[in-house]
Amino acid sequence: MPKTTLSTFAEQTPRETAGPNTFSAFDYQVNVSMALMLELHRQNKEFVAVFDHHDDLVLFVGEGEEAELSFYQIKTTHHLNWTAKRLAQSTPKGELPKSIIGKAYYNIAQFGPEIRRACILSNRPLKATPASSEKETLLDGELTVADLCEKDKKALFQALEADFSGAFDSSHSNLLSFERVPYDKESYRLTVMGQITKLLEELHPDFVACSSPFYEALLASAGECTGNKTKSGTVEELQARVSLNRNDISKMIHIVQNRSKNAVEWWPVVHDELAKKGKMGLEIQRTKNKCLSYTNARRSGEKAALDLSASISNAISHLEIDEIDSVFSAIALLNISGLCHEPPSESYDLQAAMIVEVMEAVT
Repeated sequence: MPKTTLSTFAEQTPRETAGPNTFSAFDYQVNVSMALMLELHRQNKEFVAVFDHHDDLVLFVGEGEEAELSFYQIKTTHHLNWTAKRLAQSTPKGELPKSIIGKAYYNIAQFGPEIRRACILSNRPLKATPASSEKETLLDGELTVADLCEKDKKALFQALEADFSGAFDSSHSNLLSFERVPYDKESYRLTVMGQITKLLEELHPDFVACSSPFYEALLASAGECTGNKTKSGTVEELQARVSLNRNDISKMIHIVQNRSKNAVEWWPVVHDELAKKGKMGLEIQRTKNKCLSYTNARRSGEKAALDLSASISNAISHLEIDEIDSVFSAIALLNISGLCHEPPSESYDLQAAMIVEVMEAVT
């Protein structure tokens, strides 16, 4: 069987799967998938991640014909650990394959032994005996079925023989793997958020403020890719419906890098200038409140705020504002340019609007 590419993968109809039966399982699945993508991006690897299509997650890592294909079946459990017996256990109803290990092997049977792995990922470790040891232990990290002792392999092979009568090839056991991922069921969201925070902080410390919206945007994008079992006729259809890739993550990072700082981020600069001008605490706080009110009015589409924003932005575009080292020096120049009308609002004034527009322009 020739090596599977993204094109030939798109032509295959997915196996019918029930999918996660609770929101918690679904949410865990998506977050773990996001974490794998972020790690690949951090490693500067090209990838295409396909969600809930043939398996919970399918990863093409690399470019073109050289891309390695990995399948991930993501399992959450309240049990203390997995065992070979649990992985081999068959459900009483439904079509073959009926065992967890059989559902993983199905991908090898369908796409051939040229894949990189067919992996079961879980929040809990596997309790088994390695081939190199006589002692049963809790195994962390990724290990293959081929790495297990004969007793554990026998239990798994019997399940695979039942699921694939006459079609199971034990030489493929090095492609079947189990991996415990360090994402606790109660705190996996915080773990992935921490991963995003670290990624953005490495780009620039100021970008940490975008960690939460970045996480929500990525979660929404990944969520939109799940649950679609329709056969994809082309690579373009597959990528549009159920996949994300390195470029998608890079676009999100580009938005972060090119965004204007929000008022919470740039306010300390204004605060320090006001304090140097002799303004007292309450007056400084009132100015901050007016800046926030203007920002909220503009965001909500208030016509007066939008018109004022356009007027100030136009005036700023004619000033060499990057050469000015004081926000209030910039405001003085804006006043000279003719921006002297006060907005018809009690919650903010012209100065607050100019502070916001100047700070957003320079940050």
